[in-house]
Amino acid sequence: MIFFKTPEFWYEDPGLLRKICLKPISEVYRVISNYRYHLPCDVSLCDKKIIAVGGITVGGSGKTVVVNSICKILKENNKKFAILSRGYGRKVSEALKVDSDVHNYEDVGDEPLMLAKQFDVFVGKNRAETADMAEDMIDGCEYLILDDGLTQKYLEPTKKIVVVNNDQLFGNGEMFPLGPNRLDFNEIKSDIDALFVLKREGDENIASFEDVPVCYGNIKQNFNDISGRLIVFCGLGYPQKFFQIFSNFEIAKTIAFPDHYPYKDEDISRMLEEAFRLRAQLVTTEKDLMRISRKYWPQIKTVEVDISWESPIDFLLDL
Repeated sequence: MIFFKTPEFWYEDPGLLRKICLKPISEVYRVISNYRYHLPCDVSLCDKKIIAVGGITVGGSGKTVVVNSICKILKENNKKFAILSRGYGRKVSEALKVDSDVHNYEDVGDEPLMLAKQFDVFVGKNRAETADMAEDMIDGCEYLILDDGLTQKYLEPTKKIVVVNNDQLFGNGEMFPLGPNRLDFNEIKSDIDALFVLKREGDENIASFEDVPVCYGNIKQNFNDISGRLIVFCGLGYPQKFFQIFSNFEIAKTIAFPDHYPYKDEDISRMLEEAFRLRAQLVTTEKDLMRISRKYWPQIKTVEVDISWESPIDFLLDL
């Protein structure tokens, strides 16, 4: 598993030297990515609604909070469903149903562990295999939600949703490693059913993404009982997005770890000592908390995130 911090040049002009060095690699990546995307899937399930949610860019676009919002809507409509995830970064290879009371992030991955607090989540590399497992364990399962499911080739989606963040969009527009894009939007836009654009409430909507249907969602943060001086930390692909939401708080320090960073006891102990010295409270994301030993959870605050859709997305779910 590779841990990295997002290069700043992914969201600005990368410069001539980087273009000379990295553009050829990016073009090779583009060709391979486009080829793999258009490969046929192994299995098609006509009796299920299979919704693939994914991002274009490397790092956090907000796809997991979108999956969470979709599942809440399905639950409110009394639909039976399951989330299927690869379980990025987990050390256990077998397919399994996630139990948030038993498993940890090394067993199932941080995002599945977080989602399993509310919903039925199954992890495994082969989505067709986990779909069979979900059907066996959930009587009358109607929907399968594929978390980060645009590039997998095991199970054919009936709906494809691309998630982007208003602050990031497609970065500098270049493919990895010159830019943040792991899929070529121009190549796949005719194949997707909707583009979900997540933004802060009050931000202007982008005028057009050509002929792609766009749904806008306002990110809602619940700060619970967070107050006073804060040390804010996270291990995300685009940490600036998280740090920006604390503009109305007194920030003693911000700490950015690599994306999906597995926190060690010494990392947390060091931050707790610094919080004590600075008379501050440690705050992170719900996803980051999943990668921290449970013994530290009472000493760390988290921000809960949800989405308020500007127009209903029920039509995409066939509700």
